[in-house]
Amino acid sequence: MLSIVEFNQALAGALTPITLISGVGLLMICMTNRYNHATNRIRQLMAKRDTSEARFEPDIDAEIEIIYLRASLLRRGVLSVAISAVFSALLVTVSVCSRFFDIDLSALEGITLVAAITLIVVSALLFSAEIGLSLKALGLAISHLPQVEDEK
Repeated sequence: MLSIVEFNQALAGALTPITLISGVGLLMICMTNRYNHATNRIRQLMAKRDTSEARFEPDIDAEIEIIYLRASLLRRGVLSVAISAVFSALLVTVSVCSRFFDIDLSALEGITLVAAITLIVVSALLFSAEIGLSLKALGLAISHLPQVEDEK
């Protein structure tokens, strides 16, 4: 039977991965929202392109291509962060089991922690690349604004 001290130690050992899961969830929500926005924008541009006067619009095609690349990066980032959440949950399970059954699973805990953190880093890098592409798309849109002539 576990004493209250052992239970508290097991709970304390599980808190770090649980906090990791919360951070992963927030990152996933942010990336999913950006992914949804990108796919909606592609649909809007496709509808605009399908109109008769804008059927052969290279600027729209270039913007669609950039946004598609953004959505692709976000999809990979969401997948990375979702797998990280699985590793974080596995880390909680391994940590609690090692405490309750008094088994040394520190190597497995270390591997799952490194895997979870590595996937978060990969996801953050993909997210950063997507933000860079977003800025490129914004620059493309700004470069095609009509020029305002100075009044003299």
